[in-house]
Amino acid sequence: MKKLLNIVILLVFAIVVQACYEDKSGLDVNTIPGVEIDTTGVSKISVYQFDNLELNPKLNIEGLSESQLDYEWKINLAPNDTTYQILSNVRNLDSEIAFPPTNPGYPHQLVYTVTDVNTDLKYIMAWPVTVLNNIGEGIVIAETSDGTSTDFSHIMSADVTTDFEGESVKYHVYSKINGTTIPGVTKQIKYYQIYGKNAMLGITDNMIYRIQTLDYTLAGTNNDLFYVPQTSYNPKALGQVNQGSLFINNESLTSTYFGASQKFGSAFASSYTVPDIIATNPKANPPVTINYYSEAIDKFVYQPSITQFGDSNRYEIPENTTGVFNPATLVNMVNLAAGTGTDGAFRHLLKNESTGDIGLYVFDGGASDYPNTIPPAPIAFFNLTNAPDIAQGKSFVFLDDQKVMYYATDSKIYAVIYASTSVVVQERYTAPAGEELSILQVYQQADYPFRSSGSYLPLNNKALLAATYNGSEGKVYLLPLINTGIGNIDTPNIKTFTGFDRITAMNTQL
Repeated sequence: MKKLLNIVILLVFAIVVQACYEDKSGLDVNTIPGVEIDTTGVSKISVYQFDNLELNPKLNIEGLSESQLDYEWKINLAPNDTTYQILSNVRNLDSEIAFPPTNPGYPHQLVYTVTDVNTDLKYIMAWPVTVLNNIGEGIVIAETSDGTSTDFSHIMSADVTTDFEGESVKYHVYSKINGTTIPGVTKQIKYYQIYGKNAMLGITDNMIYRIQTLDYTLAGTNNDLFYVPQTSYNPKALGQVNQGSLFINNESLTSTYFGASQKFGSAFASSYTVPDIIATNPKANPPVTINYYSEAIDKFVYQPSITQFGDSNRYEIPENTTGVFNPATLVNMVNLAAGTGTDGAFRHLLKNESTGDIGLYVFDGGASDYPNTIPPAPIAFFNLTNAPDIAQGKSFVFLDDQKVMYYATDSKIYAVIYASTSVVVQERYTAPAGEELSILQVYQQADYPFRSSGSYLPLNNKALLAATYNGSEGKVYLLPLINTGIGNIDTPNIKTFTGFDRITAMNTQL
């Protein structure tokens, strides 16, 4: 019995020893090759929207060769989404990130996969990625590649962006973010701050739309932007006066104060139709806020106020037989341009449809004689019929603080100086060969002239913005102005931005 017990004890001991034996054949003796992704110092990632995300992870691939490894970088289409987009299939990442800026606590997920093609083993690492806003103050470009839809690009540089160095041009911003373009060709865009949010309004032949400039997403079209839907949409122009944002639709004028409202209200009730070119006074509480030439009735019309506390009715400017011209005798005219000087004077560039004559007609700003308003009175007239190439003019703009007007033909820009009784017209710029001038406007920061501090960039109101097209590429030119009152262009310091489609509208944003 004792002998049998000893045999049992020896057997149990052998089993225990065998169970504790460490098999090292798969470790030191037969090591399995693998990949180690070193993420030291890289636990989370942030990238500015439309910048390239660059990552060069350190890989330990001892025992493997590069030829047997495949790489994949992918990122989910939205935070918490399970659908991924492949960014790259090379070892190091260098790819543009065009997603909208992310909200705090909701990052994208970036996944890096290294695959051993011989064993199909996958080595995976993931990081949270925060997308930061990278579209700030600058120039917004509305462009079309097909003549039927609109995309947006964006320019930032030290000349047009506060506290910015270098230059950044982001192409096709809208389509990259939204995966589509805006239907219709945009003919005007304008920045507004709508209920505390930065936004851009744009108009096509049959639509007004709103874009949030934080992330360039669509925030509404047509009825979405009105408290009371309109019967139809035939947008003509967008504008701005002190505490009033203007929209001309179907020859009617609508105004709202976006500081306290998110939409447009009803149009002003009036029997006088409104053309798409009007002069507006941006000062606070001017005697007359709006003045225009009505092509429908061949009369000049004015509106003292746009507020509910003022007189928002419209009146005809009466006959004046003692002034430099009689506004009541100007018939068969069409509007070419209108503007208001810092002195309050209304300026109207009109063309006679019958004779082809072109003239600049200037009114004072009117006056208040409570409870009545004294209408604007004619103070100057300049015959521009014989100005060089003005019959071929396609864009006309006024400097508000100088008695200078510019007009552009297909290839040239001219300055009209009307500071005295005699007018001077001189050529100021010729577009490069093969390029056609399509747009001309004064460069003004988006909130000019309403900024309380009055502090603007050096080129604000002291440069022209011009767009050209050569049949395949659109370009933007920033033309600095020198010699106040003369309208000269600082040719050596012209800035050029290239690579756009056909540009249909431009403006600035904050």
